[in-house]
Amino acid sequence: MKKNIAYNPAGRAVMRRCLAAAMMVLCTASLPCAADAQPGEKGAAMQQAGNPNIGKKFPSVSAETLEGAKASVPDDAAGKVTLVCVAFLRESQPQLDSWLNPFYEKFGARNDVMFYEVPMIAGGYRFMKPIIDGGMRGGLPKFKHKHVVTMYGDVQAYLQALGLDARSGHAFVLDREGIIRWQAQGFSSAASLAGLFEATESLLGR
Repeated sequence: MKKNIAYNPAGRAVMRRCLAAAMMVLCTASLPCAADAQPGEKGAAMQQAGNPNIGKKFPSVSAETLEGAKASVPDDAAGKVTLVCVAFLRESQPQLDSWLNPFYEKFGARNDVMFYEVPMIAGGYRFMKPIIDGGMRGGLPKFKHKHVVTMYGDVQAYLQALGLDARSGHAFVLDREGIIRWQAQGFSSAASLAGLFEATESLLGR
């Protein structure tokens, strides 16, 4: 989602964002990464038949939104086609934006579509939650706060369950039952966005 410093011109807000960025880097500095991954690759769509995640239910994430409400992804979006974007590093934010913003522009007005941004941070940094969440909250328009679910916990469990590279941002399209039907990583491209839209429209048509 688009981060705009204009939402928080005060020095305290800038400091919060800097601390949030530092925490996101520290939380994943020691995590193993896939040897063959290419974090900077544009639109690395992974929806091919050989992807073991396709057809798998997205592992549940229970946490709080930036509004402070309890949330469970994907269960809270049951009955809707959902885009879930996951990041393990603050520097992956532009990658998530490249998927989330076009998706919102195209489908945001629909009642049968949902989207979430899920920053994943090691549980040892839970004590920094007010600062980290405050930094993210200050940099986003208020209407997006309910879509950001910050998970503090066993980050490696999600990396292993989905075979993810912590250096990249990841995008998943889930069907109405929370089953992964499409996946991509890194930055989007015109071709991969077309694939995202096609997968979403196909699921909406079912």
